[in-house]
Amino acid sequence: MEPTTTGRFRVLDRRPDGRILLVDLDEAVAAVKDDDPEADLQPLAAVPPTADDALAETVSELKPGYVVTASLAWDDSEAEFVDCEIEEQTWIQYADGVSGLFEVAQETWYDAQMAGDAMNSRTTYSTDNEANGVVYTFAKQTPPRDLFKEFRTGATPIEPLIQRVEAERDDSEDRAVFVMNPVDEEFVLIYIVFRKDGMLAETVRDTYGLPPL
Repeated sequence: MEPTTTGRFRVLDRRPDGRILLVDLDEAVAAVKDDDPEADLQPLAAVPPTADDALAETVSELKPGYVVTASLAWDDSEAEFVDCEIEEQTWIQYADGVSGLFEVAQETWYDAQMAGDAMNSRTTYSTDNEANGVVYTFAKQTPPRDLFKEFRTGATPIEPLIQRVEAERDDSEDRAVFVMNPVDEEFVLIYIVFRKDGMLAETVRDTYGLPPL
């Protein structure tokens, strides 16, 4: 009998070979609560079901950022979905080679440079002075390291950033998470917008040529 793992996971990405990268949310939440930078948050790769049934339809709907409760059957070192239920629909979108970054992102990076730091963050606000997102900037690394690729593959986790937002926000909104690799800047950007379906998130998608909701 194949061993089975059941838990809550966030979809990190869908790979070109069809596999779906999943991050264990229990581990991520514990890492933030315990402030444990050494926690193992490396994703696992799960194979979509081959049968044409309700499970396959659910798995086909998964987008990066979605939270699922899933059961995975292990055959040697490969995991395959045997059950999956979508719980939340936060959306992570990756944008490589963007240009013309918004002013707050540039200011956040400038402040990091002035302080001699490799990363920085800043809360963004609406015209009504309500917090609507958090910008994180990270210095690009010397090749062969590719920080944008590391975020997308999970080699460098982004889940703790999302969990910090969830811990601080008193709402149940799905988030929009934008991971951007500017061609004309020295940093990689992660922008967590508090409302996936809000005007700010739609503006970001439209500005940088990302698919709409």
